[in-house]
Amino acid sequence: MRILTDVSKAELDYLTNQPTAKAMIDKVKTEGKYIPEGDVTGAAAFVASRKQERQEDALSISDEGRAALKHGNEAKAKTTTTDTDAVDNEIERLKERKAKLEQELQTADESKRQLLEAELNQVNAELMLKNTESYRRDHSSVY
Repeated sequence: MRILTDVSKAELDYLTNQPTAKAMIDKVKTEGKYIPEGDVTGAAAFVASRKQERQEDALSISDEGRAALKHGNEAKAKTTTTDTDAVDNEIERLKERKAKLEQELQTADESKRQLLEAELNQVNAELMLKNTESYRRDHSSVY
């Protein structure tokens, strides 16, 4: 049995997507590690050596790398505070203005009615835009 090692995903995709298996066979013949059929100890030794290589690769972090990882974890622990009071006050003022316009609209004569309706529509549109979580998040203060 021949086993290929250190083959990238891109290279494996290229080899398996060929119309014939010729490229794959050539690669296995030239670069594959041969383990005789039925050689259990040879297969076990190969598997053990691969595990050892992977452990060595996983443990090859320098002291500087460990310090950077530790510093990165400490930086993630930072807390922030979000203040939405200014946005909430702005929305409250719009709601009060809307209520005032609706009250004026009930007692207004025809000439003033159209102006008040236009202003009320504008306030409603602005209120619909600003009374959302995304607007609060985008226009809040973060400490």
